[in-house]
Amino acid sequence: MREKYTKKLVSLFAFLFLFIPLCVYSQTTGSIGGTVLDESGLPLPGATVKIEGSSLGAVTNDDGAYVILNVAVGDYEVSASFIGYETTKITNVKVSVDLRTQVDFSMKLAGDIVTEVIEIEAERKGIDVEQSGRLIESQQIENTGIRGITNIVSQTAGVVADERGTTLNIRGGRSNENIIIVDGVQTTNPINGSNRANVPNALLQEIAVLTGGFGAEYGNVLSGVINVTTKSGSDVYTGGFEVITDEFSNFAKTHSYGYNLYSVSLGGPLIPSKSLSKVLNVYLNFERQFLRVDNPSWISQQIDYLYPDARDPNNEYGSYSYNGRLNINLIDLKDGPPIMIRSGLSYVDSKSRTRIGGNLLQNSDRNPIVDQTDLQTFGRLVHNVSNNFFYELQFNYFKTKMKRYDPIHGDNLTRYGDPAYNPGFTQLGVTYQTDPNTSFLYNRVGSVYPWYDKSEVSYWGGKLDATWAILSKEFGNHEIKFGGEYKYNTLRSLSVLAGYVADTTISMEDRWYGTNVGRLNAYGYDDIYDQSGLPVITGDEVNPKNPITGGFYIRDKVSFSDFNFNGGFRIDFFDVNDRVLKDLNDLRGADGEVFSDDDFEQSKMDIEVSPRLGFSFPVTDKTIFVAQYGKMIQLPPLQYLYSSDKYYKQFLQTALQDVGTNSSLKPSKLTQYEVGVKQQVGDFVNMGVTAFYKESIDLIGAGRFGEKVFYANTDFAISRGLDFYLSMRRMNRLSVDVAYTLSFATGTGSDPTSKNSLANQSDEPLPVFVYPLDYDQRHTGAVNLDYRFGETDVPKGFLGDVLKNLGVNLNFSFNSGRPYTKRDNSTTATGSGGSYIQSAKNEVYTGWNTRFDLKIDKGFKVWKTYFTVYAYVINLLNTELVNSVFPSTGKPDDNGFINTPTGASRYENDPVFRELWRDRISYVSNWGPPRQIRFGIQMNF
Repeated sequence: MREKYTKKLVSLFAFLFLFIPLCVYSQTTGSIGGTVLDESGLPLPGATVKIEGSSLGAVTNDDGAYVILNVAVGDYEVSASFIGYETTKITNVKVSVDLRTQVDFSMKLAGDIVTEVIEIEAERKGIDVEQSGRLIESQQIENTGIRGITNIVSQTAGVVADERGTTLNIRGGRSNENIIIVDGVQTTNPINGSNRANVPNALLQEIAVLTGGFGAEYGNVLSGVINVTTKSGSDVYTGGFEVITDEFSNFAKTHSYGYNLYSVSLGGPLIPSKSLSKVLNVYLNFERQFLRVDNPSWISQQIDYLYPDARDPNNEYGSYSYNGRLNINLIDLKDGPPIMIRSGLSYVDSKSRTRIGGNLLQNSDRNPIVDQTDLQTFGRLVHNVSNNFFYELQFNYFKTKMKRYDPIHGDNLTRYGDPAYNPGFTQLGVTYQTDPNTSFLYNRVGSVYPWYDKSEVSYWGGKLDATWAILSKEFGNHEIKFGGEYKYNTLRSLSVLAGYVADTTISMEDRWYGTNVGRLNAYGYDDIYDQSGLPVITGDEVNPKNPITGGFYIRDKVSFSDFNFNGGFRIDFFDVNDRVLKDLNDLRGADGEVFSDDDFEQSKMDIEVSPRLGFSFPVTDKTIFVAQYGKMIQLPPLQYLYSSDKYYKQFLQTALQDVGTNSSLKPSKLTQYEVGVKQQVGDFVNMGVTAFYKESIDLIGAGRFGEKVFYANTDFAISRGLDFYLSMRRMNRLSVDVAYTLSFATGTGSDPTSKNSLANQSDEPLPVFVYPLDYDQRHTGAVNLDYRFGETDVPKGFLGDVLKNLGVNLNFSFNSGRPYTKRDNSTTATGSGGSYIQSAKNEVYTGWNTRFDLKIDKGFKVWKTYFTVYAYVINLLNTELVNSVFPSTGKPDDNGFINTPTGASRYENDPVFRELWRDRISYVSNWGPPRQIRFGIQMNF
């Protein structure tokens, strides 16, 4: 019934968008506040402050203070007027999401003759003083050429990214401890914490990276908040396109990796009329990506016979992305209600192939296919009750689907391990053996990747947020925000080692579930059938899991002339909405039977309270001191809570060695402290340094409980460090941004699975010991230099025409490497290392990595259209960027096998092995990207 209702609701939204017709996103806002004073510094009560080109404005109180709430992210002109005084206009006022922009006016008395409006350019501000992190504007993103939210954010102090650009660790936290919010909608996959925010660069307006000090309105997060605001339509038509390619084979001795991107955007009034152009507007974007090599590796250019033209065979990625936004501003209608309606929909459809190292030489056409779709939609109503109070009511729907399968057998699972359909099999249920003609290093032609898995994760939810501003000279200016949210999640999951289900000589139950760790684990699906045509998944297992989450919060930002305070708290609740084991240490219960109804009880709601406090005050007119304290909680990734009943029964009743899911998992908790100083140097430079200390407890890890190993709240972590940033606004054509982090990340587990093997090897609970975590990268930094000419600051003549609107951006990044545990040499040809540890856990570190990226662009006008052509070079010097190494040798291409007696003998006596071995273990994941040259052209109007 609930599923049917959800489908109807989604269908209604889809109908509305088809009828309009467009695809859209929501919008988040900030505020503008300040004072209006006369030349002597006295307040001017009753002065009118207005945002030009809109209906938003305010009137100052008796103290000359004002505030304008619910201002969309963007650049504005703000004017102040008062009878008998010159009207003053301040231009280039930047409003950022959820931040207050300070705009103060000093008014001059008017003479007998009316004069022109006094215009002043606003001074650009950085991140809010109560928060740590960085604001990244669309122009900065365009100047650097960096694409993708993860890569853009990685240039921020406090953020550690791997060389492959696939994970982010913020201030020593795990990679799943961050959330990404796009226009107010959380886009993190709740089942595993992965990022599903596929936002094209053309749609990005601003990214706020919060690494600490975030307020009580942010919940279900331990490490970092990435708040993305996208572009919106206006009362004039804008648009453009962008084309990027690297299809220039061997240009400048650099390979082409088949990178192609096409993007088209259009925004403006939905109805082009004078009365409605500001009321109804839209912004649309379509982007198509096709990559013949998904995430190229430096090693691919070194081994020609494995990577023809340096391209991984059958490792492509393609996607279609549809994004946009619709705004209905009834407040701009004459005598209209003070209401704004915003609604949105985003859809991304992608297909990729999974690299299989053993397939590279002769079987890459059997690399599994991965289909992924992501849908996000919402509707939001914003009501400005008064100049100092508004509320937002929002409905969200999020859905992500994934399926990974063999390109030939597809959904036909009974064929994955059947010799009738796989001539290379010699017996049922056994995967292909490696090819003796390759010295057993590579898979035979026709080898089947035996795993099949799919998932579908969705949630619908609602949230209410209200903001109330109170201005008082005596008691301070308050911005009080409060609200709550509710989410109802639906999880479907299926995973099976399909090569084992072809044996019809055993019962269907044993064939599909058996006692092997790779057997079927599924819930929420009913479309899997046995060879006999009977459904495999029956009973309650066809039902999805439906955890419920939500929370309430209140926070108050208080501003005095010499002191700022930010305080609040959250109350989060979580219910797994399923039955849970009563006691992990006693699986047999009172009746002595394992997996009986008596062993379980219905889950109970977990409630957590998290206070947040922060303050700042000026030390001098150029120096601000900041301090923060906060407690945060994050719900466990839902994949560690649920299994199917049949799989769970096999796990509990047999000797099956695995790590059991645990529906009794509690939220992980963090206590964070930070102090910092922010300094302005002259008119163009601001800088800051922040010291932080974090303690995380109840992190998810494997632990032994009596007879079995389960995921539990067994891990903790401690991280500490210093963040430094320096930003110089453009001066003499040059702007500079510097970020550096010194950090130490220690704990008992780097991720939920890091102790799985060790826990299953011991019959006793594991001892607790602290070690550097896998992402303990001590030194991380980035320097960005942007030098560009404008329209007028060039010499006359041909040289001036060449230099006009010419820009050069150089990005330098560096890090000191990551830790690993020294082991003895691998006893197998393709193993990662031996069984014996030769150092303390993660005691040894890889070497330093340095990388330069370069973008050169040239802009020019044709009629009223602005074009930009550019070249973007990734890893300019083609530096070998090491991402990971073999723990036996500390090298990315040597596991030490040939240093063992067996390996040395094979290397000496087997010429095929000698020729193929090192290339076989040169895994692409061990390196970062090679040099890539991309050419692009943009058109904007």
